Amino acid sequence: MTTVGNAPEGSRLGAVVPGTDLSQHARLLSRVHDAVLSGQEPPAQPRTVVARSWSRVAAGGLTPDHCGASTVADFSELEARRSRTALRSVLPELRTTLTEVAEDAGFIVVVADADGVLLWREGAKTVKRAADALGFAEGARWSEQSVGTNAIGTALIEDSAVQLFSAEHYAPTHHNWSCTGSPVHDPRTGEILGVVDISGSAASVHPTTVALVRTAVRLAEATLWREHAASL
Repeated sequence: MTTVGNAPEGSRLGAVVPGTDLSQHARLLSRVHDAVLSGQEPPAQPRTVVARSWSRVAAGGLTPDHCGASTVADFSELEARRSRTALRSVLPELRTTLTEVAEDAGFIVVVADADGVLLWREGAKTVKRAADALGFAEGARWSEQSVGTNAIGTALIEDSAVQLFSAEHYAPTHHNWSCTGSPVHDPRTGEILGVVDISGSAASVHPTTVALVRTAVRLAEATLWREHAASL
């Protein structure tokens, strides 16, 4: 059986390739999602990273219809997380490389910590309003265990950049979205500090977004290394 997508499995990190008919692809993914998660034979196999995540989430006891709501940290906890994360020092770098174009490009930029808690969120106002309705707001926990397969929680577990499109998300409430997340590492220890994520409508997905996010993360990690070197 073939794997969902227009390129051989393992040859790409992105959810789509140039020339993908997004509407047709979304319909196929919806059929795959419903079949796999109901134990039926799907018309194609999900991408490996998606299949692994769906298996983890299902094994944790979450069902697609009961995993869309995230838990939200109160203001004091959110501020405490913001104050202790090393990611706060790379916000100017991320704003320069990502946030300044987010409004025009129709997406939002999210920085989450190693627990998947959203610390900062900036970008297009219309997308932020849609994200609010989804519970995708500062203080919300977007781990796989909380909301199912998503680019933040899945990137944390996979320790790799992850792009998801439409019904590759576990929760049906997330199927109108695309998201691309990449983990940020402490350059001294290799520890995951958190995730940088770009999210928008499913129609806004683009193959180059993975490279954009990974470049921003590399620049952020370089900034962290320079700060460490200067402190020695």
